[in-house]
Amino acid sequence: MSQGTTKAVVTAIVANGSVTIAKFIGFSFSGSSALLAEAVHSLADTANQCLLYLGLKRSAKVADGKYHFGYGQERYFWNLVSAITIFFLGFVYTTMHALEQVESGHVPEMSWIAFGILGFAFIVEGYSLWVAYVEFTRQRKEAGMSFMAYVQETRDPTTLAILIEDTVAVLGLVFALVGMGLAAYTGSPLFDVAAALGIAMLMGFLAIFLAATNKKYLLNVSDEEVNQVALDAWSADERVQNVRHIHSIVLSPEESILMAELELREEALFADMTAEEVQQAIRFMHRLDNVRASLEEAVSQESEEAKHIYIEFTGLPEKKTSLT
Repeated sequence: MSQGTTKAVVTAIVANGSVTIAKFIGFSFSGSSALLAEAVHSLADTANQCLLYLGLKRSAKVADGKYHFGYGQERYFWNLVSAITIFFLGFVYTTMHALEQVESGHVPEMSWIAFGILGFAFIVEGYSLWVAYVEFTRQRKEAGMSFMAYVQETRDPTTLAILIEDTVAVLGLVFALVGMGLAAYTGSPLFDVAAALGIAMLMGFLAIFLAATNKKYLLNVSDEEVNQVALDAWSADERVQNVRHIHSIVLSPEESILMAELELREEALFADMTAEEVQQAIRFMHRLDNVRASLEEAVSQESEEAKHIYIEFTGLPEKKTSLT
C-alpha cells in the first residue's frame, strides 16, 4: 500500500472533516442553499474518503484459505460504495433541498461569516488538492504516462478519486461563491439555488465517473501492460513457436494474474537429445496432456460452474530419470 496514497487519503479526511463542520455552521447563520450544498458535499467527501481508507487497509490483508488471491479488489469495491454514497448524499439530497427552497421562497441571509467560511474552505481544500496532485503526479511519472493517459489507465483509483474529488470540491466553492455573491448583490435567492443545483450536478458527475472507473476492475479487467510484456518476451524466445492465448486479471494496483497457452518449438527443445530420448519425451508430454485433460474433465463433469481450469504440474521427473 503506497504511503503517498495513504497520506493523500488521510489529508483529505482531516481537511474535509474540518470544512464540513465550518460549512454547516455557516449554513446555520445564513440559510444559504449553496452553502448547505457545500456542507453536504464536504460531508459526502469525508464519508467517501473514510471508505477509501477502509478499502486501503482491507486490501492490504494477505491471502488466506478463503481468498486465495488476497483482498486487493476490496480497494475497488469500497471505491464503488463511496461513489454510491456521493451520488445519493451529494446529488440527490442536495437537489431535493434546493428545489424545496425554491418552492418555499426562502431568502438566505448573506453575511461576512458565510463568505469567511468559504475562504477558509478554499485554503483547506486547496491544500488537500495539492497533496493529492503531488502524489498523482509522482505515480504518473513512475508509469511514464501523460496526465490524461494515466487518468484513463491508472490501476490505483484511490489517489485518482481523491484528486478528482478535491478538484470538484474547489469548483463547488467557486459555484457557491458566485451564487452567494450574486444573491447578496441582487437580493434574488435564485442565484443561491442555482449554485446549489450546480454543485449537486458536479457531485452527480463525480459519482458516475468514480463508479465507472472502479467497475472495470471488479469485472476482472485484463492487465494490458503485463500482457504486452509477456507477448514480447515469449515472441523473442527461440523455444516458443506460437503464443496462442494470454489472459490476465488485475487484482490490485500491485498484483495481476497471468495465464497463457504456448506452442513450443520441438527442434529447440530436442536439439541436444538423441532420437530415442526425443521419442520418450514426446510420449511423456502426450501422457501429461492426457492426464491434464482427464483431471479437468473429472472436475467439469461434477461442477458445471468450473468453466476455466488451469493445472500446473509439480514434482516431475528430474533430467536423468527415465521418461517411460
